[in-house]
Amino acid sequence: MNMTSANYSERLVFTSSLFFKHATQPLWVWYDQFGDQSKKEEISEFTLKLMESGILHEEEYISGLEVSKVEAIQAEQAVEATLELMKNGADLIYQGCVQFEHEGVIYRGRPDLLEKREGKSMFGKWYYAPIEIKWSSKIKPTYKNQLALYSIILERFQGYLPKDVGMINRHHDRLSMVLEEESIPKTRALIQQIIEVMNGNKPDFAITNKSKDSPWFKVALAEAEQKQDIALIYRLDSRSLGALRKEGICTLQDMISANLSALPKIPYASPETLQKAQLQAKSLIDKQVILIGQLDALSEVPLKLYFDIEGDPLLDIDYLFGICVTGDEQYLYAKAEHVRFLEDGKYFVYFLAKQPEEEEAMWKAFLEWIKCLPEEYVVFHYANYEKAHLKSLAEEYGGSVSLEQFQSKLVDLQKVVEKAIIFPLYFYSIKDIAKSSFLNFKWRHQKASGGQSVFWYEQWLETRNNEILEDIINYNEDDVRATECLFLWLNPESNSS
Repeated sequence: MNMTSANYSERLVFTSSLFFKHATQPLWVWYDQFGDQSKKEEISEFTLKLMESGILHEEEYISGLEVSKVEAIQAEQAVEATLELMKNGADLIYQGCVQFEHEGVIYRGRPDLLEKREGKSMFGKWYYAPIEIKWSSKIKPTYKNQLALYSIILERFQGYLPKDVGMINRHHDRLSMVLEEESIPKTRALIQQIIEVMNGNKPDFAITNKSKDSPWFKVALAEAEQKQDIALIYRLDSRSLGALRKEGICTLQDMISANLSALPKIPYASPETLQKAQLQAKSLIDKQVILIGQLDALSEVPLKLYFDIEGDPLLDIDYLFGICVTGDEQYLYAKAEHVRFLEDGKYFVYFLAKQPEEEEAMWKAFLEWIKCLPEEYVVFHYANYEKAHLKSLAEEYGGSVSLEQFQSKLVDLQKVVEKAIIFPLYFYSIKDIAKSSFLNFKWRHQKASGGQSVFWYEQWLETRNNEILEDIINYNEDDVRATECLFLWLNPESNSS
């Protein structure tokens, strides 16, 4: 076993970060090795904030422990320092570095903690098991692979494979996990797959919401567009795409021309899914909207509310409720602390938690406001977030009869769209649809997104800069007005405008 090597530049180095990159966008790994580095973009501010929160959480947790910290930054020195601590039987090693080399690849891990356990290893009557500290409430698949990688390395490093691993979550709870018999082979297979990519085996395209987090997303999208790859088809599972490619269906035109009834069973794709995918391919080629069913009759009640909630997954809170109200020209229901009056008798009502501790007060102010609403109204929103979070907030802080009425009037426009309309788009978020040439809605801020709003809120908490708070509120207002814009596009004869 060669634990260290001075000549790293000639060898591939496999680290746990590759699991995240590969899961986000397999091409991320390939482009890092072979792509034009000048086209690589910066990671989003929201993703950087997630990383920063994870580091702060780790530092906070470690501050309450007695640890032996490996101070060395360079891998070779860090490995030597870790090995010395393990030989000496240190109880808890922080930021240790373990590695081995096999067939020209260095497998390197820097577990947050290496915990001494009773047992047997090359060091004596003890061995070490990896513990990760994560800003997450549960052990995600990438974390399982990370822990399995560390165990694989530790087997070579200490002569014993630890199967009892664990994670400290965002609440400082210890989540224990035993690596099952199939875990190690699965991780080894994934490692081999990623190494093949690092050696030049270019993966198929994956154009997914998750892949937007890759700094190579725009490069991959442009290449997929140039090749008219079937990965451009909305919501086709990667396993379905692989099976279709094996049948010679690799481009949008291939999909349009395919005899679907002659295909074998395509995994994770029903006949209805494939029919819809075929129409999606045609829509993309023709750049035209296709109607695939009757639009649900949407309420023509005069009073219409367009509703959106902003939440912070880092703090596990909701911090802003926004409602665009139309059909109340006399402003009978403009009875909240925060109201912005808009054109044509419309107005924007919002409820804000300026700090996390105010979430409950925000919720109660919202409950108080909906008491003033009449019997007849309708609430439009986009996607399931609002419905799910109204339910969870009611469970946490209490509900009301008025809330039950409000919940009964929710209409999810995403379901309306996906049931009846195919857009020539790669994604169907409210922003993708509203910004398209069919609706032409524009958000005021160039960086506007849900993740950016979270980043702004975290900045607001740190700086108390009112301009940042204004960006957050403007973004939410634009979201609800985009929802109204979609409703009007779906119902051009609506009298709500």
